[in-house]
Amino acid sequence: MNLYVVVEGKVEKDVYKEWIPFVNPQLSYVERFNDVNQDCFYLVTGGGYPGYFNVIDDAIADVNGNPNFDRLVISVDSEELTRSEKYNEVWKLVSQRVVSAEVRIVIQHFCIETWGLANRKVFSSPAKSDKLREYKQFFSVRVNDPELLPPYHKEGLNRSQFAEKYLRLALNDKFKNLTYTKKAPDVLLHPKYFDQVKNRFLETHHIASFETFLSAFV
Repeated sequence: MNLYVVVEGKVEKDVYKEWIPFVNPQLSYVERFNDVNQDCFYLVTGGGYPGYFNVIDDAIADVNGNPNFDRLVISVDSEELTRSEKYNEVWKLVSQRVVSAEVRIVIQHFCIETWGLANRKVFSSPAKSDKLREYKQFFSVRVNDPELLPPYHKEGLNRSQFAEKYLRLALNDKFKNLTYTKKAPDVLLHPKYFDQVKNRFLETHHIASFETFLSAFV
């Protein structure tokens, strides 16, 4: 099975490059489109909304022109929409095209940092930082489903911005030499981090959108 994967941005490309083989060890990453042979996945970044619609169109053309691809996986953030609203938005485009490969749509609800917050081991107990204690009192992602995290209007943060800041603060609070940024998502790439996210989903059924990621690569 060969997969053509369109992801939201650079951070997703870095993360998916590592996480996809954790889901399916038979799959290998290839950097160049023409290197696809057997059990490979190729990744392109969509550049965020709304630019990724053009990238999806190009991906469909690539897949249609290369019979080696069995599946097209499209992964985007729901941002301020519901999962179903974002899914329907992407499906509306795809359904108007002829696609020679199977199509899977992964909605990161509402961003990849939401999944990152599902790792309960990144939180000190008790939190050392006053700001992190404030965040946990407002909404504890260790206890509650991170996909239910609301915006933090006190700091003018929408829910995606809040998730990113929350994750970075939690890591800084517990691990002296670890942090998270869009440019440096290395902490998420470790297999143990992935295992904690996956276990949170399996044990609690939180981060329900993560199931679409798991099923897209098997």
